[in-house]
Amino acid sequence: MARSRVTGKSGNRQRRTPQSPRLAERRFLRIALVVAFVAVTAWAYSTSLRGVFLEGDDQDSIVRNPHVRALWPPEVPLSAPSDTTLAGRPVASLTFALNYAAAPTRVRDAWTLESETHPPAAFYENVWGYHAVNLAIHLLAGLVLFGVVRRSLQAPALRDRAGEAATWLAAAVAGLWLVHPLQTESVTYLVQRVESLMGLFYLLTIYCSLRAAERDFTDHRWTAAAVLSCLLGLGAKEAAATAPLMALAWVWVLWPQTKLRTALPLLGGLAATWLVLAWQIAAAPRSGSVGFYVDGWTPWLYLQTQAGVLLHYLRLAFWPHPLVLEYAWQPPASLLSALPAMLALALLVSVTMIGVIRRRPLALAGLWFFLILAPTSSLLPIATEVAAEHRMYLPLAGVIALVVAAGVMAARRLRPAESVAPVMIVATAVVMLALAATTHARNRDYWSVEAMVESIVAGRPENAHAQLAHAVHAIREGRFAPAEAGLRRALELPLPYGQDDRQLRAQMHMYLGSSLSAQRKIAEGTPHLERALALDPDLNETYGLLGENYLGQGRADEAVRSFERAIEKLPDVPPLLTRVAWVLATSSRAEVRNGTKAVGYAERATSLTRGRDANALATLAAAYAETGQFDRAVATINQAMAVAASPGQAANLPELRGFLASFSAHRPIRTPAW
Repeated sequence: MARSRVTGKSGNRQRRTPQSPRLAERRFLRIALVVAFVAVTAWAYSTSLRGVFLEGDDQDSIVRNPHVRALWPPEVPLSAPSDTTLAGRPVASLTFALNYAAAPTRVRDAWTLESETHPPAAFYENVWGYHAVNLAIHLLAGLVLFGVVRRSLQAPALRDRAGEAATWLAAAVAGLWLVHPLQTESVTYLVQRVESLMGLFYLLTIYCSLRAAERDFTDHRWTAAAVLSCLLGLGAKEAAATAPLMALAWVWVLWPQTKLRTALPLLGGLAATWLVLAWQIAAAPRSGSVGFYVDGWTPWLYLQTQAGVLLHYLRLAFWPHPLVLEYAWQPPASLLSALPAMLALALLVSVTMIGVIRRRPLALAGLWFFLILAPTSSLLPIATEVAAEHRMYLPLAGVIALVVAAGVMAARRLRPAESVAPVMIVATAVVMLALAATTHARNRDYWSVEAMVESIVAGRPENAHAQLAHAVHAIREGRFAPAEAGLRRALELPLPYGQDDRQLRAQMHMYLGSSLSAQRKIAEGTPHLERALALDPDLNETYGLLGENYLGQGRADEAVRSFERAIEKLPDVPPLLTRVAWVLATSSRAEVRNGTKAVGYAERATSLTRGRDANALATLAAAYAETGQFDRAVATINQAMAVAASPGQAANLPELRGFLASFSAHRPIRTPAW
């Protein structure tokens, strides 16, 4: 006796018949289509392999996460620090630990391109593995989506209308989904593996549910596989919790003759996975960023905001430009301003639900979009990420399915007597190549933090965080005028809703004061540095910058106080110690000079630099001279000259020789400007 491949019931074993030419041709078509869109996707994401670990989530969840560095005991790789992207997501956490373990030992800790211990080649050899896994997950998800769409089109509700075209229609949906630029955040942003991994298991849950339905829910192997996939999806990200409801809708719409009680083992098993979700919620792994009333976000205000966000997602599905990694999305100014978007979405949701109730297959695409987005885009505020493109990873498939269906219907109206398959296949191929080229280019923004920040500023100029980061990079490169313009713009912009802006505003003022001072606009820069410290007295590096500004204005007494405040907070920074000692030893104003304190600061700077810094030694010599210890001053300045003779410090020699002449004549150094 043998079990039927269609019904799962036993029957007489049939002799295997030779494969028909038509069946072989269909199988070859499936393989050819799959190979084609895998190849195009691999090319589109070939530029992703050079992406860096971005500041923020990548650094916190991977680079600075000790849990990824061990596979034993099991609870270590299955956990992550609280309030990180991987917290409470054991399946995703484990994959990063496996990535770390699989990397060659010599490169597995090469986290940045600028590392002092690893060359750039080591970094790329390490990061390549993480990107390769992300791409593999994405490709697998695309293959499963192909299977989901194909088998859905062959289900009883659609078999007569679309069964013959199921293969190429499924390939169109999966191919466009795979190469769409909106997916880059879920694939190339490494830590967002949580989204693509959840997406893979979500699709597997639906696929296994379809296979179970094809066998009248009598083959419990597919039921078990669906439940296991759903559990793994929850272990990657909590958004997988909607999979049981999606499976129920799939059976309700596509198997209209099936009594739901026959599907109870499947649906009940899937619903039981919500116990895992309850445990995840109770553990509150990201309580600092997710939850009601976090940072002032109420469910009602968040819902109003998400109406505009969801319409933006829909726009990006059709025109994926500009793509932005960090939106810093603000809430609507009033309910009235949010009302048009809310009404539009309410209409779309209503049409979708009516279609599902009436068992209209196209309604499944709309339900796919809204239901998967519901956990993150409805009432539960995610304060640190009000809008994020990676949330569209799975929902995008529903939009694409509707577009493909609309294209087929339009083509049939235009060519009622002819096959529309050739036209649709050509159109799909053209669109796929265009999307793949855009994805290929977008991935380059992930090659450096600077490139990503520039893309955020270009796409979202009202993002104050991005403007600040962009200005900081400009300052590091010595481009002070552009930095000044960006910082002035940042100070005019609103910060993320509900967040205390004192610290961030303080940084903006500090960097603006620094960039102005670097352009010799000292008087203009000083108030900004003072404002920075008024907002955040713990912004320690500001004290040194302000001290230099005071010196530039001849305010040596205020400079000394500012330098000494810096030393109180940062007692082991040789340049600070050297600078204040120099002012105390050489100021032309007697009320500012203090030789004893200058000696103390200079001796500490010399000790910290182990006597290898000519500037610190020269300052110590000047301090000795101020206290009348000219013999020690001469000996110390000779030591400074010996150090200055080494490569990199020789430019100081002429000045040091002048100091030696002064000390030999028992004359201390004086700085007239102070």
